[in-house]
Amino acid sequence: MDWLYHLAQPFVWHPARAFGIAGGWLLLAAALPKVLRAPLLTGAIGWGVFAILEYEAWRERADIRVDLLFTWPALCLLSTGCVAVIALRLARAYRGRAGKPPN
Repeated sequence: MDWLYHLAQPFVWHPARAFGIAGGWLLLAAALPKVLRAPLLTGAIGWGVFAILEYEAWRERADIRVDLLFTWPALCLLSTGCVAVIALRLARAYRGRAGKPPN
């Protein structure tokens, strides 16, 4: 389980980085087709909430971060689920086009 929390280190005490990830998800939602927007927006909201929590911890100079025991695994599951939904929707769209003759 240590590897999971090791992945959090670039974001702990760095709320701007988490806001950057949320912004990246939002940019993808704006650039990609409509069918992919819901999972991208869900991921952006998750990262945005995590960034707000990180900002509060940074502002309060919180030393003991028990919240990370819950928020980081939840964020990882949410992000993984969003990516999986996007991959499934892309695969379904690709299979739908593969059966059609070219114009």
